[in-house]
Amino acid sequence: MRESGSTLSPSEALIKAVQQWIAKGRADAIPARGYQWKQLFLPEGSRLRMRNNDSWYTASIINDDLVYNGDAVSPNQMAKQVAGDGRNAWRDLWILLPGQRNWINAARLRAQLVRDAKKIPPTPAEAMTIAAKAMSDALSTALTLVAHANQQAQNTLERRLPKYRRSWDTLEDVD
Repeated sequence: MRESGSTLSPSEALIKAVQQWIAKGRADAIPARGYQWKQLFLPEGSRLRMRNNDSWYTASIINDDLVYNGDAVSPNQMAKQVAGDGRNAWRDLWILLPGQRNWINAARLRAQLVRDAKKIPPTPAEAMTIAAKAMSDALSTALTLVAHANQQAQNTLERRLPKYRRSWDTLEDVD
């Protein structure tokens, strides 16, 4: 603060720094604009293309719309306009995400998203809940096994008592 010639006190500078930090966090939290295609989010600036006969037809994500020939359409509508009915947009459309160099088929991108979603580690709270459930199940199983072992041991001992033996199954004392 001395080097910059600031007239702020240290506490005022700290308050300003925290306010700027909070404002930046909020700005980063503002959702990106783009088009939500079922479970696939295409950020603004993404490009889509489809090949029909020997020509490529392209569309772009502008704001929150998929724009093809100046109209906001769905991926299915684009596929129908390019090649007619009976086309599968997931299979026929190719996507170029902003900052990427290679086009990827929409179906492959969706499959990759599903695979990646399965790999997401649980939050700490979810991990603790999962661990607690596993420990509870293990304890319950252990208690059941101990109760079963105790019952088996008790039955074995009781069968050896004279009152449970048949009269012909006892040993006689020999002098």
